[in-house]
Amino acid sequence: MDQVQNQLFPFAEDKGKRLDVFLTNSLRAISRERAKALISAGKISINGVIIQKPDHKLKGGESIQIGTLNNETPVLSPPPEFIPLPVLYEDDHIMIVNKPAGVSTHPTPVALHNSVLNGLLSMNKPLSDMGDPMRRGIVHRLDKQTCGLLIIAKNNESHINLLKMFKQRTIHKTYIAVTYNVMKEQTGIIDTFIGRHPVDRKKMTTKTMRGRRAVTSFRVLKMFDDATVVELSPRTGRTHQLRTQLSDKGFPIINDTLYSKKKPRFRSLQLQKMVLLLDGIALFAYALSFMHPIFGTQLSFSAPFPLWLKEVLKEDELS
Repeated sequence: MDQVQNQLFPFAEDKGKRLDVFLTNSLRAISRERAKALISAGKISINGVIIQKPDHKLKGGESIQIGTLNNETPVLSPPPEFIPLPVLYEDDHIMIVNKPAGVSTHPTPVALHNSVLNGLLSMNKPLSDMGDPMRRGIVHRLDKQTCGLLIIAKNNESHINLLKMFKQRTIHKTYIAVTYNVMKEQTGIIDTFIGRHPVDRKKMTTKTMRGRRAVTSFRVLKMFDDATVVELSPRTGRTHQLRTQLSDKGFPIINDTLYSKKKPRFRSLQLQKMVLLLDGIALFAYALSFMHPIFGTQLSFSAPFPLWLKEVLKEDELS
């Protein structure tokens, strides 16, 4: 047996996942049966304790140590690539970058290119390296077609502390979306359960009682005849939370073809121009607020509006 150890750090949104499923999804080079074999052989530890039950449920934020076998596929290294990543803030411990739409947050063994991590490696930035080389520095994610702010950990201490903060829900995120249809309620809270869609496994759904609770507060910023500009503050961090909740309430995000088959056709010239400028879905991770993971000082950041959003909303309309 090879004694080399890999580490993984589940996100808060991974809470409740089976250990074997998480390993298979995170280490794409191994099968579900291989993951179960590793677990049963005592090669998997969580926070230093050996776990031998494949159906062990994760809490999110743990440290998972993985002992590999000699004949397993070696871990691949993502290559540096030039990817425009505007840096809004940087110190010795963290960075705040503005991810463009169409760029993944991190690579996978079957998609090694065009991610934030590839871009960070080309910038030769120090990054946390506690575990999965595909997630160096990555403490949370944005969907590939969503643009906006990401926190990057430059060392292991800040990475660990940020993971704790996400788990404790002390990092506050604000999004702006443009949706089909007109919201009648100006403010409110969407409180649902979210689980994997029973038919389309790429999607999530709120039409379940077996999922995990997801809570989002919203505030309408502007209304058109057939669309709404809305500010969203997720209080939980579930997969596709905002996209799923809005779609299932009848307000799918414009250009989100996974959750809506509607064609973006509008009478408003502003909306028509917005659609032409979209290079992803009409969802923007606009602002972040949290305590510095090392110094404990309060930090708040907001990104400049992308061109598509400027067509339908002025920044002074946020107040």
